[in-house]
Amino acid sequence: MFKKIFFVTALLLASLLSAKPVVIASIAPVGYLAKAVGGDKIEVQSLAKGDVHSFEPKPNDMKAVAKARIFIAAGLEFEEAWIPRFKASAKNLVVVQSDAKIAKLKEEHSGHEEHDEEHSGHDDHKAKDDKHAGHAEHAKHDEKHEAHEEHDEEHEAHADPHVWLNPVLAITMARNISDALIDMDKANKDFYLKNFQKLMNDLLAFDESAKNELAGLKNRKFVVYHPAWGYFAKHYDLEQISIERNGKEPKIDEMASTVKMIKDENIKVIFADPNRSQKSAQVLASQTGAKVELLDPLGYNLLENLKIAVRAIKDANSPK
Repeated sequence: MFKKIFFVTALLLASLLSAKPVVIASIAPVGYLAKAVGGDKIEVQSLAKGDVHSFEPKPNDMKAVAKARIFIAAGLEFEEAWIPRFKASAKNLVVVQSDAKIAKLKEEHSGHEEHDEEHSGHDDHKAKDDKHAGHAEHAKHDEKHEAHEEHDEEHEAHADPHVWLNPVLAITMARNISDALIDMDKANKDFYLKNFQKLMNDLLAFDESAKNELAGLKNRKFVVYHPAWGYFAKHYDLEQISIERNGKEPKIDEMASTVKMIKDENIKVIFADPNRSQKSAQVLASQTGAKVELLDPLGYNLLENLKIAVRAIKDANSPK
C-alpha cells in the first residue's frame, strides 16, 4: 500500500513539474503571436471570441485565468474592467500589455480620419531596424520614443485598439510577448528569441509582398461595416470607409449618403465583420449592386488573415 501511495504521489509531482505554463491571450490573434513565440514551452488559450466590444468572461474563463501565469492584454475596452478582477482571482498573474510602445490612432467612426504620420510611423521604422540589429537590442528602451508616445486621456478614450492588423506593429506586440516569456522562463531565452526572430522575418516578408501587391491600385478606398482596419489601411496607403457610425448602426440619412458614396466611388465590395451584424452591409449591397464579403479582424491565424485581406482588397479594387 505504501509503495502504491508513493508511486501515485510521484506521478502527481512529475505531472505538476512538467505542466506547461498557461498563457491567456485577450483575443485570438494575440494568442497566435504568443504561440508563435512560445511554441511547445507554453499552453496558450484565447479569451474573447465573437464581438469583443460586448465581451464578458464566463465562469470557465475565470477558472482558466486563475490557473494562468500570464495574461496578455491587447488594449481592448473590456480589459480595463476585468483585469483587476483577474488579478484578484490569480494573485501571481502577470499582466502583459502587448500593445505597449505602440502609438494609437484615433478610432474611425466613418470615412477617413487624419492621423499623426510621424507618430505612428516611428513604430514601423523601429521594427524594421530590428531586422538588421537583431533581437538583442529589443530590451533597451528608447526614451525619446516613449515620451513621443504619451497621449492625453481624451485621445486614449477613443484609441483604435486594432494594432495587430498592421504587420509591423504586430512585430512590436510579439516582442513585448517575447520579453514577458523570457522574464517568466529565463532558461528557455534562446528558444523564445529564435521563435520571435522567425515570426518577425515572416511578418516582414509578408509586408514586403503586400506592399508590392497593393502598389498599383488606383482606387485605394474600401468599405467596411466596422472600422477595424485603420492601421492596416494607413500602413498600406489605403482609405477605410466605415458604415458603422460611433459604434452603432447608421441612421437613414447616413445610409443614404453612404449609398451615394458607394455609387460615386464605384465600390464593388462591402466588407463585413463575421463577429458583428451584417444587416446594414446587406442592405447597402442590395441598394448599390455591390457584394458582401467577410474579413475577420479577430481570426486566430493572423498572418493568413492579413494575406486574405490583401488579396480581397486588391481583387475588390482591380478592374474587372
